[in-house]
Amino acid sequence: MASEALATLANDYVERLQKALGSLSRSELTELGEILNRAYRNSKQVFTVGNGGSSSLASHMAADLAKNTIGPNMRRFRIMSLNENASIVTALANDLGYENIFSEQLTNVIGAGDVLIVVSASGNSPNIIKAIEYAQSQSAEVVGLLGFDGGRAAQMADLAIVVPSWDYGIVEDVHLTINHILVEHFRTRLAEDRPWVV
Repeated sequence: MASEALATLANDYVERLQKALGSLSRSELTELGEILNRAYRNSKQVFTVGNGGSSSLASHMAADLAKNTIGPNMRRFRIMSLNENASIVTALANDLGYENIFSEQLTNVIGAGDVLIVVSASGNSPNIIKAIEYAQSQSAEVVGLLGFDGGRAAQMADLAIVVPSWDYGIVEDVHLTINHILVEHFRTRLAEDRPWVV
């Protein structure tokens, strides 16, 4: 029956998700937390980018870290997703090519000590690779939230967190979990760090 097939699929999916979550490196998560904390303390900018479902996660991450980590009268993360402005994204894609939609937006806004977080299952999207190259040319730190085998981005990023799965759904679920772990961490950490109240 269809309901039995769905139940079987659900059990299989949950098992695969649990396996992927179990493989998540706690030391890499800690390193990511320190990169973001350093950016916060030094008033550096954080940019997030992604394509497709990863675009949604990049936007979600920027919104969560900007709003859900900060209490009243506290300085916020300087964070934004480069996926948000459809006009600039489509203009750049139309005039300069889709591979340039992120690197061109980073021109003149990203600098030394800033952070670029790229979200990509394959790690091979040309616009992701060009964004990494430009960010690093400006001495910014690059973090990759990746899947599959990490692709080219895993070899280029300063920190690559790779979800070892070839299933887009599993990869995206784990990336979202990473986001929520970071939000809970910084909600507590920044509330205790009173010198950063404005």
